[in-house]
Amino acid sequence: MYEVKAFEVLLEAVSPVAHHHEVFGNHAVIARRKVRLPSGEWAHVPAVSGDALRHGMREAAAYAFLDAAGLLDAGQLTEAALRLLFSGGMVTGVGDAANIRLDDYRTMVDLVPPLALLGGCASNRVIPGRMVVEDAMLVCEESRHLVPAWMVERAGAVSGARGHIETHQRVRMDATLDPGKRKLLADVATRQIEGKMRKSEDAHEVGNAIEKEEAKSSMMPRTFEAIAAGSLFSWRIQATCLSELDADCFMVMLGTFMSEARVGGKRGTGFGHVRPVEARGILFRRPSDSCDAVDVTALGTTVGTLFRTHVKDRAEKAREFLKGVNA
Repeated sequence: MYEVKAFEVLLEAVSPVAHHHEVFGNHAVIARRKVRLPSGEWAHVPAVSGDALRHGMREAAAYAFLDAAGLLDAGQLTEAALRLLFSGGMVTGVGDAANIRLDDYRTMVDLVPPLALLGGCASNRVIPGRMVVEDAMLVCEESRHLVPAWMVERAGAVSGARGHIETHQRVRMDATLDPGKRKLLADVATRQIEGKMRKSEDAHEVGNAIEKEEAKSSMMPRTFEAIAAGSLFSWRIQATCLSELDADCFMVMLGTFMSEARVGGKRGTGFGHVRPVEARGILFRRPSDSCDAVDVTALGTTVGTLFRTHVKDRAEKAREFLKGVNA
């Protein structure tokens, strides 16, 4: 069997997406891709990196595997096994105990099927996977010529990239500035804090910038950019499947990830929730190909029988393998 399965997915930001590229002072700037416009000019279009999305797929695959193997609640994983499942292991060099021997790679991908698609580390080398996870690019005026035509049609009217960007401001508070909270301090700590506050006041009065900086509180205002809720992204993912197990495993990974996908930062405060609006599945066979609409949110439940059976039948061997693996 040889098939290349691909999905074009139109994603919608249910909540603002804060996937940042760099920080200037206390202001975080979202990640962007440089694209050439039909006019020949250049523009920068917000995007979520393929690395971030691939890691989301890897985590979804790890949890699906652990669930099928009965290891999700067992608490039996070693540090190396955890690193292998959720990060693909690491390269440490010949002779180091913390590696996967090349001879064990075939056993590894048989017992942990997602690693065949995602890749992993063996001894002093990286074994590549068979998946391509692209950036999710904002569907906007500057990118409409680069995304599939059906996505532009589905999106309706599109605006410029700048119209999707919003700025958020947050403040990290300093509990020592609250007199009520300072009453909870021990006497020594109270004297230290009040001394620091008096030093700050004196420095302010005389204009001593150095002492003022040294005595300032830990309260810090900060701002960051985010892509507004409701914005749409064009995302493409594909996998080269060499067996029915590969194909089923790929579907499980995609369906599990899409059922509750989170990307970017600030997840603890509700940012980064995306959901699929529509998806097209493309199957490249030799020599024909086909394109069909598909509900990727249902993949995790409607497929996966082969994957779960395969993992369950090898659960005991997988458990022993993970106990001894060095990654």
